[in-house]
Amino acid sequence: MKLPSLVLSLNLFLVGGGRAAEKPFPEPHGLAGGASVATNTIRVASCQARNRVIDWRLTNPAEVLAAVDRNLAELETIVHRAGELKCDALAFPEDTPGLLNWVGMNEHLAREVLPQTVQRMIERLGRAAATHRMSLVLCSDLVETDGATCNTAFYLGRDGKEIGRYHKVCPTWSESGSRHRGASFPVFATPDSGTVGLAICYDLVMPETARCLALAGADIIFFPTMGMAAIGDDDIGLQALRVRAVENFVWLVVAHRGKGAMIISPQGKIIAQADGPDGLAIADINPHGGREGGDSSNWQRDMRARLFRERNPAAFGLLTDPNPPVLAKVPLALTREEAGRVMARMLTVGDQEFKAADALARAGKTNDAIAAYTRLREEYRDSWIDRVSRDRLLKLKASTSHAATAEQPRLKP
Repeated sequence: MKLPSLVLSLNLFLVGGGRAAEKPFPEPHGLAGGASVATNTIRVASCQARNRVIDWRLTNPAEVLAAVDRNLAELETIVHRAGELKCDALAFPEDTPGLLNWVGMNEHLAREVLPQTVQRMIERLGRAAATHRMSLVLCSDLVETDGATCNTAFYLGRDGKEIGRYHKVCPTWSESGSRHRGASFPVFATPDSGTVGLAICYDLVMPETARCLALAGADIIFFPTMGMAAIGDDDIGLQALRVRAVENFVWLVVAHRGKGAMIISPQGKIIAQADGPDGLAIADINPHGGREGGDSSNWQRDMRARLFRERNPAAFGLLTDPNPPVLAKVPLALTREEAGRVMARMLTVGDQEFKAADALARAGKTNDAIAAYTRLREEYRDSWIDRVSRDRLLKLKASTSHAATAEQPRLKP
């Protein structure tokens, strides 16, 4: 029988079973170094969901909700697959129901559609998870009772009911044009999974977010996302995720859309990765374990015992200054609202408009192409369309200048 697409990774030392690895330093006496660590083992899973994006052109709320239901039906099969594999917890990626692009172009309808979407998502997927006594992490835009739209992660217990929710504290500049920022880092104590924290996508680009959750006592951070934890080339975003885990000695369960679902230990090791669309990364872990470490004069079963006492919060005031000196050196041309409108169009019609400008250039309609790229730079400022259109313009103008020079008549001697 062909197994479902997943990678199952088991680290026996970390889960409290098997032969313990040899310790590099003698274990000290006393509570901090020698205290026993709870050894309950749970099986956690993160989903690498394929791209289920609802067509932004739909303007009938009933049709939008029907599309949501189709997505939920497919996600429900993933819930049952994880349950059949005896998982205790499953996390889905950011924008679980697939409405992100649609919301950006239909804000006036979103206030009607989002509440119904979130209710259906929690009830349907929560009910499926409850049949396996499995907790669940979901993520969607949400219109709260005060009218604020927030990018929200939901933590459901083994009975399928909501235990708590988290509003994304650090949305991107573009996201925050139409979404409110969260203002706190709630954590949720559980009888068997330790203390659970939640973070969403761009949150972890800010090191302070994971640190706040760890300081609040989180043992596991579930991370629904469509990105990584740093902006840069090569695998820097992946390595930043590993750093977030090890600098706080927490388990990090990354649920990603398309590619990148994984589970990272408190030692910063990737112990499970998903394979392919709708694949699952699964690992058996001890929520309270995996934090051993130190140096020759400081070995701890839980490194947080010393690490979080060695901080100097009194010197960190600049971190909470809303207007630090650096902002005067790096002005920003776009308001949140303008950036939000750019992002909404970029995710929907932008690619088509860029391809149309490219077609003009390929057809040799140079002046029309220059006009099109110039317009795109203005309409999609600070996006990839702006950046690539700039490069196209430089090449077109250079070729036009070269052709004009070549056509000039040569003077006779």
